[in-house]
Amino acid sequence: MAAGFFGFFLEGINIQQPEAFFPNFKGVFEAVQTDQYQLGRKVLPQLSHDRFLQENDEFIIGFEGINLTPNIQTFNEFVENYKEKGLNFIPELKGTFSGFILDKKKQKIHIYTDHLATKSIFYYHHPKHGFAFSSSLQVLSKAFRQNNIPYTLNQSAVYMMALYGIMLEDYTYIKEVKRLAYGSILTYDLTDKKMSVNQYFRFNNKKNDLSYQESIDRIENLMTKSIEANWAKNRQYSQQYFSFLSGGMDARVNALLAKEMGFENITTFTFGQSDSKDVEYARKIAQGEGFKHIEHFIDGGNYLTENIFENYVIPNDGMIFYNGSAHMSHSLRSIDLSNFVLAHSGQIGDALFGSFARRHYNFFANKDKIGYTGFVKHIELLNKIEGLDDILAKYQKRGYELYVYEQRIMNGAIMGDKSIDMIMDTISPFYDRDLIQFCISMPNSYKKYQRIYFDWLKKYHPQVLKYPWDKINMNPDAYWKIKYGKLFKKYFNGAKKYFNLKYESMNPFGRWLKENPHILETLNSIFESEINNPNLNTELKEDLKKIYKDDVFESRNKFAVVSVLLAIKLHFSNN
Repeated sequence: MAAGFFGFFLEGINIQQPEAFFPNFKGVFEAVQTDQYQLGRKVLPQLSHDRFLQENDEFIIGFEGINLTPNIQTFNEFVENYKEKGLNFIPELKGTFSGFILDKKKQKIHIYTDHLATKSIFYYHHPKHGFAFSSSLQVLSKAFRQNNIPYTLNQSAVYMMALYGIMLEDYTYIKEVKRLAYGSILTYDLTDKKMSVNQYFRFNNKKNDLSYQESIDRIENLMTKSIEANWAKNRQYSQQYFSFLSGGMDARVNALLAKEMGFENITTFTFGQSDSKDVEYARKIAQGEGFKHIEHFIDGGNYLTENIFENYVIPNDGMIFYNGSAHMSHSLRSIDLSNFVLAHSGQIGDALFGSFARRHYNFFANKDKIGYTGFVKHIELLNKIEGLDDILAKYQKRGYELYVYEQRIMNGAIMGDKSIDMIMDTISPFYDRDLIQFCISMPNSYKKYQRIYFDWLKKYHPQVLKYPWDKINMNPDAYWKIKYGKLFKKYFNGAKKYFNLKYESMNPFGRWLKENPHILETLNSIFESEINNPNLNTELKEDLKKIYKDDVFESRNKFAVVSVLLAIKLHFSNN
């Protein structure tokens, strides 16, 4: 269950004990109630000066997340900016957040998301029953069941999750509930009961005309500003720093540049298969940089079988297949985080510098390959997803890179992070809006083989390149190493995976499934117990059986179908 807000503007309905919607979450609970509405929040106690819910005679304002805006921090500053600029101040906000402003005089509530929708908002609007929103989908589904508000299973969303492992666009398991898009403001009028949504920010792929060296200098400016802002936010609350570290590039860039900027007392954390290069190289970096280092090993993959419903589906509403984020959730729950207020990561860094820059990508020809499962065996079932062709047509125009940001990242990577919403806030310098937009605007030629990423580091931060990179098993200090080493490992490891041989990975699912029969036994047991859920009609049930039976790589189809079935249990059964 995601930490955050809820709001109910339901006709003739008073939600009883809304705090009970957040079981097993020992966060801060606050609520405001009138005859017209109920507003409240259940949030982490950390970053208490950033997140707030406050009221005066004119407004109720809530802000949830990490606020990196220099001059708009407090309730009074939000009020002043709203009075002066109206909703035009919202695009000025920086950080990872969602929020709302209830204007008592105008009888309107404005609810907004940041540029990546890092803090989800789910919303419901019905001419008879009214309006409701929440950071957590299950808060809405529980409220509906509690008050006999009718709602229906979105079968297109079920197919989407079972086949792709993620949701696309604003789909949820509930047909009557949507997810608010990134960079958007939803306005609900309490008087006429009408609702509207306006998108104040949208990424674009218009290319800039900066030279290669000018682009490197611009990256330096944007990256260092972003890292400084993130770690300075941590310092406002504590001078103890917690950072993920792996054998990859992005987390190390964050941690090593923060150290270079003078941030000390850094504890790094690595999780993965104990014999993986990811673990080995992270240990080498931590020793070389003098970081206090914590390791958590997930050998055998038993974590994939441990309280799946409670640990991996409830925290993110089942909005991503659970194996994609379970390793991080399990690992963080295994260590003591009481001395830390933030988890610093390198999340989405690979996307910025070229990992997903593909020209002339044909979405219709490759519609079976655009999800997290990697492949769809029963392509004909994609035809049962209403609106999929519209999504494909949209990105045939906008391009693959924007698809990655707007779908794979916002509905995949970031949704996976919600698995730890009730444990700790996470932040990445690669989330910076200006940095992302600049990287999108660079010519693809600059980003081929992530060349500009490494040339930037070589010019400004060469110490980062003194350690091996797990993508090539060498120091990434020469272009030939990066280009050919990456290709060699990709195809060498890929061949091992294809032929079901032992391969190197921080989470080698194929190896675990082969060596640990308990994983498949657990998945099969859940599948058999949940496939007869009365909310599934005969056609949908038979299709899910078909998807579950015919394996794709690493049995991702099985993880996806089990995630779907447990999500349906969560949102449509009294549990």
